[in-house]
Amino acid sequence: MASGSSPTAIDLFCGAGGLSEGLRQAGISPVAGVDFDKHAVATYRHNHPNVPVVEGDVAEVTGEQLMELAGTREIDLIAGGPSCQGFSTHGKRMQDDPRNFLFKHFVRLVEEIQPKMFLMENVRGMLTYGKGAFRRQIEAAFDEIGYRTDFAQVLAADYGVPQLRHRILFIGTRVDEIELSFPPRTHGADDEPELKPYVTVEEAIGDLPLMGDDYKQNERPYACAPQNPYQVYCRTGAPKEVTLHIGRPLSAQAQSLADHIGQGEGLRAVPVEALPARFQKMRTISSGALRRDCTTLYHRLHPAKPSYTITCNYKNVASGPFLHPWEDRAISHREAARFMSFPDHYQFVGASFPRQIGNAVPPLLGRAIGEEIVKMLSQAGKQRSRAA
Repeated sequence: MASGSSPTAIDLFCGAGGLSEGLRQAGISPVAGVDFDKHAVATYRHNHPNVPVVEGDVAEVTGEQLMELAGTREIDLIAGGPSCQGFSTHGKRMQDDPRNFLFKHFVRLVEEIQPKMFLMENVRGMLTYGKGAFRRQIEAAFDEIGYRTDFAQVLAADYGVPQLRHRILFIGTRVDEIELSFPPRTHGADDEPELKPYVTVEEAIGDLPLMGDDYKQNERPYACAPQNPYQVYCRTGAPKEVTLHIGRPLSAQAQSLADHIGQGEGLRAVPVEALPARFQKMRTISSGALRRDCTTLYHRLHPAKPSYTITCNYKNVASGPFLHPWEDRAISHREAARFMSFPDHYQFVGASFPRQIGNAVPPLLGRAIGEEIVKMLSQAGKQRSRAA
């Protein structure tokens, strides 16, 4: 990092650009990206118009190609989240899922480009799979190319994201003067007065208009002025109206269930006699009573708590905790983006919005680790200057 200049980053598996947005907010300049999803790449280019992006298979991308795109051979950071969906706790775990080994191309490109640091974000399930064998494989791969590594489990809500999204972060460096560290938590539960309180569902989306019976209007006036710092953050630089705030009515079955589900409740709140046949085989407790926990199917979000993990299925209330807190519908694209901490000026283009949003790194999580990386790079630079 040259004196007075911004650190540079290449975003592998950049998707719609959530991590790049967070790094940009932290003062790091994305200078190139890679992703195979044409819709996500279109969104990335729309929101980061000055960053060249390779649309294609990372296995066919070379370090030389990325450095030429970036216009520099001095890269401070390679960042990204190679898919390890076979280790996700949301769905079927498959150790041999070929997506689990995309990290090898991440390692290859780190070796070819030789950045000062790397940041790799992933699902926390791969941390414990096979008693940590996959984690050790990743650490060994980076060690072999000369990078010290460390890892941490993080909760996005701990950094101001209104979402209980658990992830694992790997960071590494080849620079002796860099002391690896992770950002301290800034937010916490009510019994942690030294921290800011978690950002809740109501704080995240309370200024967005209700839909009533009008599900298809793409742009709507805001319901009110920003009511809290999170809404101010989301609306800074935003259009005058809310975009991508569309929905659809629930199916007849989903509506019949939603009628019984209150805020913070899910399928287990529905009386047995009102359940479809396939849901009546629900586990009971020792007294024979129906369990009311252990599921987030058809769960209605609680206004006073953060949302659960936003997945690619957030438009399907049967798949998880995606019922709107006040209306009988799934959350909208803009509401999902709010729960991910995307500012309202961030526009999603093309198609497959749920995949683009659900697969993204929450920008405020990216910002938190980005600020820590800037601090590490700066401290190392000062040590080298003193030594010289």
